[in-house]
Amino acid sequence: METTQFWDIIEKSIVQKNSIDKNEQGDAILEILTTLKQNQILGFHQKLTDLKRELNTPQFNEIAFMMKYGDNRTALSGFKNWVISLGENHYKKTKQSPAHLLTLNDPKLFVVGRAYLNELDGLPQIAYEDNRTESDLEWYAFVQKHRRLQQIENNQNHNKDKGLER
Repeated sequence: METTQFWDIIEKSIVQKNSIDKNEQGDAILEILTTLKQNQILGFHQKLTDLKRELNTPQFNEIAFMMKYGDNRTALSGFKNWVISLGENHYKKTKQSPAHLLTLNDPKLFVVGRAYLNELDGLPQIAYEDNRTESDLEWYAFVQKHRRLQQIENNQNHNKDKGLER
């Protein structure tokens, strides 16, 4: 999934939620994901994982700890999900300067007063399973299969590049 498509889904979910309850955004994301093809759902999952990984910096972790979400893996993951759920603009500002999060004071940006949204991680699996037929792989097998295929492709490209260097 292209980065722009991922952020389009996040932006649509921000618009579609019906209240200031940030948890409703998860419901809106799930609705959107269930309309996508399996590979697109996997692409959303992979992009989410990549974006969360990009936030793994000492500065981000320090801000998460200051905001009381850096003391364990689950809290930090939910905090990263929350940052992503704010949309591309806030994400980029946060990535550039995690202290940006300390300037946010709009109650509409928080989940019942908290900077946390844990359910985002499970939405691709729920959307996939909702659309899965008996002949389709289960979610974890589907993800593993695509990881192996990606590794094979990466190895082939690496070997091709090595051959060109000779």
